[in-house]
This record gives sequence, structure tokens and C-alpha cells, in this order.
Amino acid sequence: MFKNITVAIDGSDHAWKALSVACDLAKHYDGQIHLIHTPELRSTGIAVGSGAVEIPPTAAQIAKAGEVVMAEAATIARDAGVEPANQFVRNGTPSAEAVRTAEETGSDLIVTGRRGIGGIQSVLMGSTSQKIAHDAPCAFLTVK
Repeated sequence: MFKNITVAIDGSDHAWKALSVACDLAKHYDGQIHLIHTPELRSTGIAVGSGAVEIPPTAAQIAKAGEVVMAEAATIARDAGVEPANQFVRNGTPSAEAVRTAEETGSDLIVTGRRGIGGIQSVLMGSTSQKIAHDAPCAFLTVK
């Protein structure tokens, strides 16, 4: 049934629970998992006189943050008895990258946490899981 499972990871508690569920499904259906993480680091603001300067994260900081989360995800999967078939760390919109990964890997299921690390932006623009549900080329499961 679920032979290729894309798991979108953001480092939140809900994402780790979603990964656990995906690993259980992969073991049950003799499937494989494909991990996708899209780092989202916040800019830093510094007050200078009467103004403020925004300092965006560097490419190196983003890459390092992605590596840390992906390493943890791969360790959790392996500890659950599932070797990730793929591990992608990509720049872009998390929902679009999850859908893209599912398409590229021929996934028949995308699994995410119901709530992630998004803040006020997700309230204003809609959550990543809502966007994936709308655009997914396959079944979609959110885990609380």
C-alpha cells in the first residue's frame, strides 16, 4: 500500500512524531522513507540609533541548520529500524519542496506533523500542512 513515503521534517515535536508514524508504516508495508527538510531561519534585528537593521542568516548558517535537523531525523529513523532511502535538505518553500520530493520519489504518501515551528506567518498565509494537503500528488497524513 505505502511503498514510498515522503516525510517532511522541520525539527518540531510534531515532526518527530510524524517520522515515528512514517517509520511504523514503512516497516508494516515493507516500504521506504524519503526525508525532506527545508531550513527556515529567522533574520536577526539590531537596533542602530533610531533605526533597525535586519541581518538575514547566511547560506552557511542555513546549510548547517539543515544538516543538524536531517542528521537527527536520520538517526531517529535508523533507531526505529528504517534506513532512509533519501535525505534532502533544500531551499525553498517547505510545502512546495515536500510535494516536489514526493513527485520525484514516486511517493504514495506524504507524512508531516500537524503543527510545526512556523509562527505568525503560518497564521496569516496558511500552514505548511494545509498547502501540502491541497497540492499533494498522493495521500497525505498529518500527525498530531
